[in-house]
Amino acid sequence: MKSLNPMRQARMIAPIIIGSVPTTLAQEQFQTFFPGWSDLITNILEVNCSQDVEKFAKDPMGQARWDVVDCILGVFSESRKAEGVAAALTFGLAPMVLQNIGPSTSETSLLFLRRPFLALLLAISSPWPSNPNSTKYDNPLYGLSQPIGLPMWPDIENRPRRVVASFVSLFEYALAMGAAANVASLAYQLGHWSFFSSANNVYDPVLWTYNALLIHIVGIIGIFLRVRVLDRHRNSHNAIEEREQTWLPLWLADELTPTAYNDNLRLEPRDSHLPSVLSLLIAWVLSIAPTLQVLMGTIMLSGSLLTSQADARNCLFRYVGSAIVARALLWYELAGLRQATSGVASVSYTPAGSTIELMDQGHSAETRQPSKSVGVSS
Repeated sequence: MKSLNPMRQARMIAPIIIGSVPTTLAQEQFQTFFPGWSDLITNILEVNCSQDVEKFAKDPMGQARWDVVDCILGVFSESRKAEGVAAALTFGLAPMVLQNIGPSTSETSLLFLRRPFLALLLAISSPWPSNPNSTKYDNPLYGLSQPIGLPMWPDIENRPRRVVASFVSLFEYALAMGAAANVASLAYQLGHWSFFSSANNVYDPVLWTYNALLIHIVGIIGIFLRVRVLDRHRNSHNAIEEREQTWLPLWLADELTPTAYNDNLRLEPRDSHLPSVLSLLIAWVLSIAPTLQVLMGTIMLSGSLLTSQADARNCLFRYVGSAIVARALLWYELAGLRQATSGVASVSYTPAGSTIELMDQGHSAETRQPSKSVGVSS
């Protein structure tokens, strides 16, 4: 008997493996619950719903899971059911509230030009990005030219520059990683510890949580289509030395250095017509994507059935905490960019269009007459 070709074997086995993944993941439901009702629901499953749980183990993707939920709710008192409704309302309001707190694609994409890893961490620290056209950074050339009005803290004039900058950077990464990890753990817990009527699988909360990262990535693509980063040492004696270095040390230096303690970020608009067309498409996507993300999150979270009000409130506070951390770090970093650029970049508007004057160390570097699509739609 001839053995099957390895490629043919893979083609035969792959559908079986892929088809079994949702079933395997679904079996993880009704094992662990949020602390508020954990003991209550576990006791109900053992005493009143053991037969339904056995059916669910055999058919986790079918009607059996709804039979388990119906059994639990049938044992619940009216006060517990009312509390569950209040928890669903708390969950349902979360996306709209957090959208007003979370970072926008304009902010994360601008920070990505200087500190990409930190920008991505902050992007996943809130599942609901703010709508575009709501901050001064929608046009980065104009936003960077605005003075911050207050000196950046901590002041390093009389302190070792590298020591202070390293401490600030380490503190930022600790906060950003904590905020991102908090959101990741919430996505897992909502899928495995709770039950949502609009979720088909335990990994659905993970999918819509990280849809926000895709929205921010679209914004990052948009800013690269609209502007380019200039060589910070152009026309200086350091240009040759910097080009001789590999890109990795330069990238790490920018990534690990807070923007307030780094060189100014110099940008210029792109003149190509094709990126302008693509940027219009990206602007259209970004104009509706955050709203659709909120809509999807509201539909998902408002279907909560087995979570107490106290646990729903704690989840909301955790989301708010991560969003506040992300917004605070973004404001600090973008203010650092503005401080580094203040006095070396200016934007003036004339009837003929926008005139961007990029200055370096008090000397005019260039003056351009860009197209009408100078602003970054991200």
